[in-house]
Amino acid sequence: MLLAASMMLFVMVCAQQPLSVYDLNRPFGWAAQPGFEVTGGEGGEEVVVTTEAELDAAITKKSASGERDVPMIIYVKGEIEFKQMHTWHVKNKTILGLPGSRIFSNDRTKKNSGIMKFSSGSGADSENIILRNLTIQGAGAYDTDGDDALLFQGVKRIWVDHCTIGDGVDSSFDCNHESDYICVSWCRFIYRIEPLAGGSGGADDHRFCNTWGASDKATESVGHLNTTFANCWWDQGCMERCPRVRFGKVHIVNCYYTNTGNHYSIGYGYKSNIYAEKCWFADGVVLDKDYTDAKHGYPDYNYQLTGSMQAGTSVADKKQDVGGADYFNPDDYYSYEGFDVSLVPSVVGNGQTGAGANLMVEVGRGVTGYANGTTAISTPAFDAASSQSASFFSPSGIQQTTLHPGLNIVRQQMDDGSLRTIKIIR
Repeated sequence: MLLAASMMLFVMVCAQQPLSVYDLNRPFGWAAQPGFEVTGGEGGEEVVVTTEAELDAAITKKSASGERDVPMIIYVKGEIEFKQMHTWHVKNKTILGLPGSRIFSNDRTKKNSGIMKFSSGSGADSENIILRNLTIQGAGAYDTDGDDALLFQGVKRIWVDHCTIGDGVDSSFDCNHESDYICVSWCRFIYRIEPLAGGSGGADDHRFCNTWGASDKATESVGHLNTTFANCWWDQGCMERCPRVRFGKVHIVNCYYTNTGNHYSIGYGYKSNIYAEKCWFADGVVLDKDYTDAKHGYPDYNYQLTGSMQAGTSVADKKQDVGGADYFNPDDYYSYEGFDVSLVPSVVGNGQTGAGANLMVEVGRGVTGYANGTTAISTPAFDAASSQSASFFSPSGIQQTTLHPGLNIVRQQMDDGSLRTIKIIR
């Protein structure tokens, strides 16, 4: 009876698997470089916010002794309207969206169109920021040289994960001015609001997504802006800059493009060094664009596209460069291979368990699964009726007393004398 009861306990534990087998549930790639790991507000005070003022106060909160940059874990609850862009110079923050939450702006003016900006400068730096399960929505594209829905300037150590970001007035999510060690994973970019024509900038359809690097002349970013885009989804309305890169070594892997009718997806610009692999493009999606031609100037880049597909057909590999820099290969910096490109539509494009703000987040516990209560993990349960005992091992073969977070190897002694080995992800 004791054995059966303990085995039932393990069945319950295994039924609460957090995320799919494709989701590492942690920063990786450029955001996990030794010495530059992203931890956010780990170990800090936890607070729930429901208004613009409460969110601003939580992000900028100081310790009792007046110290800045205290670790904070902030939960966003409900819908919060921003009346203007907030600029923060902060460190060690994790911001988690509770299910159904949304941060939004209805202002398309140049002055007040942005939402969230993390910045460094004048001795007040931003660093070590995690944003997860946030829905951030601007007022809709309008070319007035306004602001972005989300912007990082000069920020090191960033992880943006499972966020839905769109309808930015100027852009949805930009990164520039020496920002570095960045991972953008499982994010969905989309424009639902029709663009407004007639802006002072001259573009009648300014539904642009991700500009990495402020301008060709912003050479302070040389050697920075190193980013991993993994398992992201550029959906309908994303006309350009998915992403458009300058300066950085940028890895784009297992990303999903359904932005049919776009101008282009991946833009390779001045001193960009891009390695795009195992991406899936829908029929009618324009894959890329060279921004270093005679018209744009500054002809210096490396661009590789490999192992990708469009509408189920393999895309010819592309490898081209102008300039003297070596081709960027992620394997020289970290290990992350991704999964088979044919799975991208069903994995990344899954509305329940793929890219976007679809996580179950609980106050005090953080991410505990998917908001719809399902999981993409098919985990073999323990068979308490026919198992006599079970032993637990780490992936490296070290015996453990119980299941640990992550991958576990479980060896069961069955009633018929046979041994059964299964894998459990907790």
